Amino acid sequence: MQDEGHKLKRLVALMDQCEKDTLNALGSGAAARLANWQRYETDLNALVKFIHDRLLKTRENGYALEEQRLLSLEAIAVRELPELFSKEDIQIASATLAGIV
Repeated sequence: MQDEGHKLKRLVALMDQCEKDTLNALGSGAAARLANWQRYETDLNALVKFIHDRLLKTRENGYALEEQRLLSLEAIAVRELPELFSKEDIQIASATLAGIV
């Protein structure tokens, strides 16, 4: 359980950075939609599901952040905490990061 708490804390910190990067790079509309993640910041499984559900939506945003070397949901799934995501999630996120949107 301690490991889950550590992963949740790390994921929350990454999501906070992702939201800031999204605001700076893509504007308030995209950041406001992403800000809904905060509803799940105390539940690791719910937060992972929130990210999973968004990996297929607005993939251009993930690629735009990647191009600017900023943190995206896709980068969280592929590079930061891949152990939390399914193989399919990682494949989709990897494709987005590579510009296959």
